[in-house]
Amino acid sequence: MSDEIDDLIEKLLSSGLKSAAKNLENLLLKLEGLEGDQEFQEFTLSLKKEVKTFLEDFHRSQHGLLRHDWLRIATYDLQNLKRRLIHLRELLRSDAVKSKELEPARILREIYEEGGMSEATWLMVVNHPSLKNRSRETKKALLRLSSLLQELRECKNGRDN
Repeated sequence: MSDEIDDLIEKLLSSGLKSAAKNLENLLLKLEGLEGDQEFQEFTLSLKKEVKTFLEDFHRSQHGLLRHDWLRIATYDLQNLKRRLIHLRELLRSDAVKSKELEPARILREIYEEGGMSEATWLMVVNHPSLKNRSRETKKALLRLSSLLQELRECKNGRDN
């Protein structure tokens, strides 16, 4: 699990209403960069709905005649969200959740291990400065390499059968 997400969850667990309102939106943005099994997908969808409800109730608690009632409801919403965040932390620590970000070093290592490039080429590419550059062109190239790795594996599997 990303240390950044873990730190954000810890911050939310100890936060009050105002800071939680700010940090929950950041958490949802970071969760967009993850993918997982069906349980994780369903959990994040329900979490998004609960966060939306909390934010609406918190906003209502800032104005109007019923603001004290809305504040009490927002506090209750936040307590429920904190329980859910504990469950989220457990889900994130499981192996079922992965980052959607491409991992260039892993992709290149797998291509090398499959015999798709020599060791000299692999070392040169892995240590190239442009690999750390996350430009659109770099991401396109990594996606292409990933699909070529898949094709290489399919060819090898077809040859073995």
